[in-house]
Amino acid sequence: MDDADEVKDFLAKSTSQLFDVYTTNETATDSNGNVLFTYLKAALLEALHCGKSHEALSGEILRTLSRLICGGKDPETELPRLKEALGAGGPCGKILQYNEPTFSCLECALDGTCVMCMDCYYASPHHAEKHNLHVNTSHGSGMCDCGDEEAWKYGHACSVHAGKGDGDDKDIEMKLPSTVRNIATLVFKDLLELAMNSFIEKGESYDEQFDIPAILLPSPEDCVDVSDRYVTVIYNDEVHNFDEVIQQFKQLVRSSHSEASAYATSIDREGRMLIRRAGKEECQKLTRQFLNYKPSEASRMSSNKEPLVTKSMPEFVFVLQNIMIDVVDWVSDLSRLNVAFKRITCNVSFKDESSSNCFIERVMLHEPHFWKKVKCAWHNLFMSAYFGDSLYKKDIGVLFVKNYSGVFRSFLEDDKVREFPYCIISLTVQLFTVPSISTMLMTEYAALKIIFQEFVDFYSKFVKTDSNISKFQNLQSTSAVSKRRNRMNHVLFDAKYILSNIPDNITTATEDAFLVFLQLFVTFISYMQEMNPHVRKSGNHILREKDWDQYFILEVSEIRQIMSHVARWCTATPRLFVKSLEILLKAQLENSEKFEMSDPTMVTSNVSLASLVRALGGGSPQWEQEHRQLGDQPLFERKMNYIEHDMFKDPVSFHIPVTRLFSIVFSHFPKFDLPIDLLLKTFTPEELLDLPLRSILLSQQIEGSMWKRNGTTMENQSMCYRDHYKSIMWDKDLLAVQLLLTLCDPEDALLKLVHKYKIEPYFVLLDSEASFDPLLRMAEAFSSLLLYVICERFRLNVSEAKESDIIRKDAIHILAISNVPRSKIIKTLEGNFDHFEEDITKTDEIDEILQKIAEKVPVKDGVKTMLKLKPEFYSEFTPFYYHYSHGQRQSAENTYYQRQANNGNADFKPPPLPPFTKLTKKLRLYLTCPVIQRFIYVVLKRFRGEASGLVSDLLLHQILYMTMFGVLDELNTTDDPLPVKFTHCLTRSDNPAYLVPEEDQCSIISLLKGLLSEDVKSVNEVKPLIRWILKTTDTLTNTSSPTEEDMEATASTSTPKAEVDSHREKMRKRREQLMANFKNQQAKFMTENLEAFTNMAEDENKTEEELMETSEETEHFVCGPNKGPLPRPENNVLTCILCKDSEKVHAGYSTMMYGCLIEKSVVLKTEKDNEISEEYRMSYLLGGQDLHIQSCGHPMHLKCLQSIMKLSPALQHLLTMTGADSNRYSFFLPKGEFSCPYCKMAANCALPVVGYEPREVPDITTEGFLKDVINSLEANNDIELMELEFSESPPPRSPTNMPTIVGLDNLVHADGQSFIEILRDSMLNDRINRMSEDLPAAGAADSSDDMDPGAKFKEDMRRFYRRAKNILDKDAIGARCYAPFTLKMISYTFSMLERILREKPLLAGLAEYQEGFFESFLRSLHRSMTISDHLYSQELTRELLYLFSPQISDSVDLPSILNSDVFTIFVAARFAIFNEGKSYDSALVELCVIAEIIKILLSVSPDELVGADSGADDSDAIHLATLWGHVRKMCGLSSTDDPFQCPTYLLSKVQQNLLPLFRKLALFLRYATSITGCAALKEIQSPQGEFNLLMRYLNISSLTALLSFDPGLKLDLVQKWCRSVDLDKFLATVEVNKTKREAKLIDLPKSYVDLLVKASKYTCPKIKFGKIQTTAVCLICGDLVCFQSYCCQESIGDTNFGPCNMHAHRCSGDLGVFLTLEKSQVLFLPLRTQGIFISGPYVDKYGEGYKSCKNKALTLSPQIYRKIELMWIRHEIRPMVSRNNDSMGFSRIEQIGLMY
Repeated sequence: MDDADEVKDFLAKSTSQLFDVYTTNETATDSNGNVLFTYLKAALLEALHCGKSHEALSGEILRTLSRLICGGKDPETELPRLKEALGAGGPCGKILQYNEPTFSCLECALDGTCVMCMDCYYASPHHAEKHNLHVNTSHGSGMCDCGDEEAWKYGHACSVHAGKGDGDDKDIEMKLPSTVRNIATLVFKDLLELAMNSFIEKGESYDEQFDIPAILLPSPEDCVDVSDRYVTVIYNDEVHNFDEVIQQFKQLVRSSHSEASAYATSIDREGRMLIRRAGKEECQKLTRQFLNYKPSEASRMSSNKEPLVTKSMPEFVFVLQNIMIDVVDWVSDLSRLNVAFKRITCNVSFKDESSSNCFIERVMLHEPHFWKKVKCAWHNLFMSAYFGDSLYKKDIGVLFVKNYSGVFRSFLEDDKVREFPYCIISLTVQLFTVPSISTMLMTEYAALKIIFQEFVDFYSKFVKTDSNISKFQNLQSTSAVSKRRNRMNHVLFDAKYILSNIPDNITTATEDAFLVFLQLFVTFISYMQEMNPHVRKSGNHILREKDWDQYFILEVSEIRQIMSHVARWCTATPRLFVKSLEILLKAQLENSEKFEMSDPTMVTSNVSLASLVRALGGGSPQWEQEHRQLGDQPLFERKMNYIEHDMFKDPVSFHIPVTRLFSIVFSHFPKFDLPIDLLLKTFTPEELLDLPLRSILLSQQIEGSMWKRNGTTMENQSMCYRDHYKSIMWDKDLLAVQLLLTLCDPEDALLKLVHKYKIEPYFVLLDSEASFDPLLRMAEAFSSLLLYVICERFRLNVSEAKESDIIRKDAIHILAISNVPRSKIIKTLEGNFDHFEEDITKTDEIDEILQKIAEKVPVKDGVKTMLKLKPEFYSEFTPFYYHYSHGQRQSAENTYYQRQANNGNADFKPPPLPPFTKLTKKLRLYLTCPVIQRFIYVVLKRFRGEASGLVSDLLLHQILYMTMFGVLDELNTTDDPLPVKFTHCLTRSDNPAYLVPEEDQCSIISLLKGLLSEDVKSVNEVKPLIRWILKTTDTLTNTSSPTEEDMEATASTSTPKAEVDSHREKMRKRREQLMANFKNQQAKFMTENLEAFTNMAEDENKTEEELMETSEETEHFVCGPNKGPLPRPENNVLTCILCKDSEKVHAGYSTMMYGCLIEKSVVLKTEKDNEISEEYRMSYLLGGQDLHIQSCGHPMHLKCLQSIMKLSPALQHLLTMTGADSNRYSFFLPKGEFSCPYCKMAANCALPVVGYEPREVPDITTEGFLKDVINSLEANNDIELMELEFSESPPPRSPTNMPTIVGLDNLVHADGQSFIEILRDSMLNDRINRMSEDLPAAGAADSSDDMDPGAKFKEDMRRFYRRAKNILDKDAIGARCYAPFTLKMISYTFSMLERILREKPLLAGLAEYQEGFFESFLRSLHRSMTISDHLYSQELTRELLYLFSPQISDSVDLPSILNSDVFTIFVAARFAIFNEGKSYDSALVELCVIAEIIKILLSVSPDELVGADSGADDSDAIHLATLWGHVRKMCGLSSTDDPFQCPTYLLSKVQQNLLPLFRKLALFLRYATSITGCAALKEIQSPQGEFNLLMRYLNISSLTALLSFDPGLKLDLVQKWCRSVDLDKFLATVEVNKTKREAKLIDLPKSYVDLLVKASKYTCPKIKFGKIQTTAVCLICGDLVCFQSYCCQESIGDTNFGPCNMHAHRCSGDLGVFLTLEKSQVLFLPLRTQGIFISGPYVDKYGEGYKSCKNKALTLSPQIYRKIELMWIRHEIRPMVSRNNDSMGFSRIEQIGLMY
């Protein structure tokens, strides 16, 4: 017996023994496991000996195990029977695959993690009742929550899973047959244990490397020796990137780039890859090479020095591990099959008497040993079995909490997987989001403390203690630390999940558990209190700016995630509230003592006028002498105590999280109705007020440009504090100040604020004082703070406003700036309120509010809608809203005042003012305090000019709004027991609150009345507000005031007459000066354009009859004997866009050039390319790919372009050396291309400009043309046309002989300096070799100046043709065959023009620059035939003559014109068949139209619409019906010549199908002859009207006349065409044309979800495991491709490209249009190295895409998709990418090719 038979016999015996033992012995014994292991060993040995594939071996083992589980029965019938008998039970539990669509109801989901799969959602009440839907794609780590009652507020189950609850049965496994149950228990236990042990490495030796049972390991006694069969395996890590792995494979394994990319992709997808299967020595040698690898300096792609994780192991173990992965997946599948198998899996996993830790705990703790594929297998098992069984789900949660520290630290250090969803720790979301489980774990097992302790332990190394001060210092941002910090966020996610579930009935034990966590949390954030402090620089600028971003990340990105949830728990019960305040106050006071930067001694000061005068006068003796009379009279009779902290000298920080958390918690004080005195016994408000004031004042000082010497660091921090993270920093500080001010004495607190802002000098009114800008800035900041703190009421727990009122107020102020889309409002509100992101139901609430306050306004495209504030809500706007940044406030204020002016300064309506709460009611008294009264008074005095300066419009508006709020407060509290007496303070003329001796006796009201007489813009803007204040004050005080008219009259009488006269005189002189300047400019313009004015004068001298004659519409014929009218010679002067020199363009050679873009196109492609044959030249017109040409139309001199291109590489090098953003410049263009210096449009060749030259050439009749054709062929069977003789390849480049070409390949420099020399001087040797052929070569630019103009033109056109040929196919044909490519390019381009202009006027749909280019383009081609050596081959011309010759034998092997594109034949014939003294345009048009009509007649079948004719037949219809029968008989389609039965229908069909040809002919001849059409053709016409107009334009009198064939040459030609037609090919083409679609992109489904479902099922053809990260759909063909992936890289030549580029290369000629499904964006890839993203065609109901709304419940917008389609049809993609590559393109062209 040989080895093979022995192995097979061993396997057969092992299998038989396996079934015998397990079916007879149903109890767990060692023999059971030994028999199972023996079977596995036999199967593995047999597979290794016979070379079985993994799929075959795995399938065989799993089939055997399935049959064993079924007790020896057929599993294909037994398993479905068990599934039907027991059912799945319980929730759906479907594991959501990567990129699979997930559905969530924004109205009913408990949180954002609750989702349903597609099948469950469409069967749920959420879909039936059309709830607000949110669609996203899964990351591969979740499951469907359908059937889970704790995940949904309503509709927890679909119709399939409703009422299923078998999972709660404790003995559900007993419903299985006893044999199945017992065998499954034994097999599951042994296999799962074996699987885990086979993945865990324990030693280096063969016997100790893995804990595998000895009976399973190979031994020398085995029938097959596998001891020397080893493998080398490389594992994935987070250290190396793709490029580094590819580089090592290419050097060590000697693999190609594509093979190395495949290796790297497999390693990334599966977690490891086998790279060598050989003997032990060879494998270990390769392992050592990888471990000792050190990249060379030339190939080093990064600074990474770590080797790849490479190991050698026995092949037997490697195969066993792979089989065990499939076994774990097999157990997962059985667990999903029914709940009984699920329960058995849980039983054997939780009950393990042999170890202190159960099986599940060991899997958790040994996760670092597992690679990605193993992690995925365990992940699926946890999801399928352990989390799917409700009986064990809580036990799993307990195990997670007990082992959380070990599991998380393993995850923190694990570098074998990049994707978080495959890790065990990612499963916590399935536990901690369940309210009952999270509350149990928090209460009984201190889950919150255990979880957050990991966060504290990680950051403890950054806490430094200095002088008993502990806080964070030197937060690092290295890659290793950043990676761990990113993973630390998972701790915060877990804590957030638990904190988000607040039970309805909180027990004392739960409260105690939270307080333990709170103490730990507050201790942690106390380390953040005043971290990263700054001291203002007053001398030199700071030398090195401090790192600040890591500190902000810690507070605003990490701690922010749980801060609002912690605050909610703190205020959940009275006990938690009181205890939380105690903890926070203790931490606050302790940190105040620790972190006080200066000695916090309480000092006393007396604020008096004398002290203010000394402060203002700077201590000058003379100044003090002048103001000695002020003495020591106190300004405010009050002593005050304050903490001495100088903002200009002492350190200050933005980070005070303890204070901010305290403010949130303390704001809920009225909710519990506790006595405030109890709280004030533990602290004084002044102790807590100083820190938030410092942060606010610091931001205001930075905004006032007082910290400039500290660099941009402070500005960036202020922007984050005030704008980006306002909801958790700025808002909370303002809230703290508001709340703490309610506990202070108003006068005392205001004096301390004045001292804090150091604005005491501002309160003194002096006749002369120097301008002091910082003082004014601080006065404005002080006024802003008063408005924010005292007057702002729409804050939770500050006033009685509800949360919906606050949202509405914020939305109104967002819309008051400008019309904005809905997504921007949602995003802004989420930034303004930190808890909005957590509450997914807020979106519905916001939408309801927006419907009330805003109306939809469509934008130009008609798809996207903007929201506009309704006019009735303008009154609720205030310019000084606390959420406005500086720029937003200015924009909102300007918009508001402009709106007021447009409404004629209508009456002012005060905004609504909600009442304060019981706690904050004291804030109303602040406005009546002497400090504020004095402040208002001095601002008004300064503005009226009655005192010195130091006032601004902003300050005036602020105090007016402050006054308005005070009056409004009094108006709203008239019935209050303690009313506000604000107006009393305003009206007193002797008010001691703000008047001091020696000052005028006047009241604030009188100053306000005086403002009405001011004619200043800043006052005019607020006059409605002033009038309202005066009117309301009169109402409250029962007095009256003079009207505004009286005030203005008084002001006008007081204006001196001399001043008015002086102003009028200045205005008169100004007008005279402007008129004189205008006359000078007019005279200069007329002098420069004298010729134009002369022509105008000639027209004016014409008689009235002549003018009438010229004004009448004349007939326009583009061909024929009466062709014309020909345009007169134009004064065609073009100006170079670079040098601005003008040049008159003649019909000959010109130095002006047009940059042109020639590209391949498939827009009009409907079938595969025809094969190109060498038998005849005309085949190049009929097959192959198509070219399209376009131009921006900007003329330039050749030398100017050369000089620009010479500077481009040097500038790029300069940008690289200086670190500038090189992406702002479009220098990264492919070989031979350049961009227009003016518009940045890409171009790959240049065309000489040729001017118009009128020539009276008679048009020959059709009979004359046919006679000329016959004569040309009869003359020695040849044609008398000169043949161009030139070399097959261009002359070689040399420094002395450089071609002066048109295409960029050969541009030379104007100064003769070599471009290579420039780059060599710039040390760009590598790039020299690559770019020397891409860019123009250098040479003697002046050497060609002496060349004959005709020779220059011939050389230019030769290179133009060569460029067109090279773009199409560099290796297609020799250099002598340029004509077919060029002629087909003309035909295709004008066919595209006709397609584009179908929605525009035919002869007026192009821009002027486009018309100029196409006219010059056709003139250049025509002139290239008239020079001494034309560029067309004699063979092609002869073949075209054969085509039009009526006497050529039918045996000539040429295609019939009826099998060809008629317009292409027309274009080719017009250029190839020519005569200097004749024009064949009319004859060619007539013959081509006849050919097209014959094709149309042949395509009409006899039974088409028989008997449906109802209209009267005209002569054309009857003639066509008769001709139809004759044509079919001549072609052999019919034996009779019976006419068509429906002549009118036939006529309409001919006209419909003939119209596109008419349009193409008219367009082509319009630009070829410069004969414009009639005015009607420059307007949009109906199809019938356009058909008639084009017939006249083409000089076709009627179809009857055209198709009347008398005996002669024309009839002979038609008969020849009919005889030579290939009927089979023609009829096949007709069938294709019936079903072909117009040039358009694919039809997309209406719902974006359908695309996501299709993408979720897509599998990459090159990988076996894992899902594609992202996919894209080709909009040209509809195929799905990988996106941004290395898996499908391929090579084109020597360059590697990604999947999108490769698909575009095969599908659409290198121009790709893809819809990326991850972000719903359209990717344009017109080149393999360039591309651009634009918004996709899928939008929500507001017309916004996924980028804005972040919701994939989108629908297709036909308008947007049509725009994208038109961009493709019109060939606008390539120019758009070229122009936008500066700002929207990719950063590295190499990576574009590889990744896309």
